[in-house]
Amino acid sequence: MSLSRAQQILLKRAQQQAAINDAEYRETLGSLSGFPDCHSSTDHRLTDRQLDKFLAYFEAIYFRRLERGEVAAPDHTKKLAPVFQAPGYWAEKNRAGNTSRDRYADANFDNQIKLLENQLHAFGYGFPYLYAIQNKIRPFNKAKYAAALRRTVASKQKRKESNVPT
Repeated sequence: MSLSRAQQILLKRAQQQAAINDAEYRETLGSLSGFPDCHSSTDHRLTDRQLDKFLAYFEAIYFRRLERGEVAAPDHTKKLAPVFQAPGYWAEKNRAGNTSRDRYADANFDNQIKLLENQLHAFGYGFPYLYAIQNKIRPFNKAKYAAALRRTVASKQKRKESNVPT
């Protein structure tokens, strides 16, 4: 998933506000993205998480330079709001595991898990069986647990269907 045009523009505005030259910008993209050959925001390998890292990094540079008097304070009278308005905003906004996307996915997994667990309860399997499944997943995460539950439910459904007299 590549960055949207709006995200690319936001990144370039951040570069401009932080007064980062083009060479430093391209080097930063390569080092923070984990793709040394990535030198453009149009690189198809860049994700939202990497955008968050870039913005947090540029934000730190901006406020460091602002303290030293190397860049101007944000101009709130312009049509576009400054990208960096308060120190630490981007660094805290989308911490790993705490983005709106992560919260949505987490809630989605919670709903899937609840449905699958209820299906297993209907087959007669209780909490000890579910805990046994959970304990086999190392390291535990909801995506793996939901996948294990889907496989188990499918297996139990096949077994039930094959035992039904025709």
